Amino acid sequence: MRGAAILLGLAALSAPAGAEPLRWEIDAEASRIGIVYLINGEQRRGEIGRFSGAARFDPDDVSAARLTLEIDMDSVDVGEPFGTFIVKTSDWFDVAAHPTARYELDRMEPLGDGRFRAEGRLTMRGVEHSVSGDLSLDLAGEIAGAEGAASFPRSLYGIGIGFTALFVEVGDEVGVEFDLVATPEDG
Repeated sequence: MRGAAILLGLAALSAPAGAEPLRWEIDAEASRIGIVYLINGEQRRGEIGRFSGAARFDPDDVSAARLTLEIDMDSVDVGEPFGTFIVKTSDWFDVAAHPTARYELDRMEPLGDGRFRAEGRLTMRGVEHSVSGDLSLDLAGEIAGAEGAASFPRSLYGIGIGFTALFVEVGDEVGVEFDLVATPEDG
């Protein structure tokens, strides 16, 4: 979910100094975005099945890195069929009215040793809020990888505040774990 996770792959990054910023495309088939949440105090995990994204990275100005990630909210799977059905309803993600969530990276800050703090905006259900998280980058020739995590309070987006939320205790904090692979854009 969250786009947060999402703070991603940007990074691919390994252009020579002084080069034009590199443009990268997220390889969704080779990537993974997972969600972590609590139900009745027990940690649960789910997956986001469909997403796409592109990034721009200038090795001379890491803070100017950009990433846009589009998440197909109908592809969210919380790990069991009934729960997956419920989270797509209007009380939760409201997939019929808001089929896509979007994460946009605003800036990355180096933390050292290939680690970065990513700050951006996550839009879900038509509501936008800032999300930040940490990630590490791994560059291997023409492929870049970003692995990390972020979290956000679901209540900020009006998620899980309707009638169906009365039947289960769901923690407010939602975690996003991501392992993204990016390749250079064609052209």
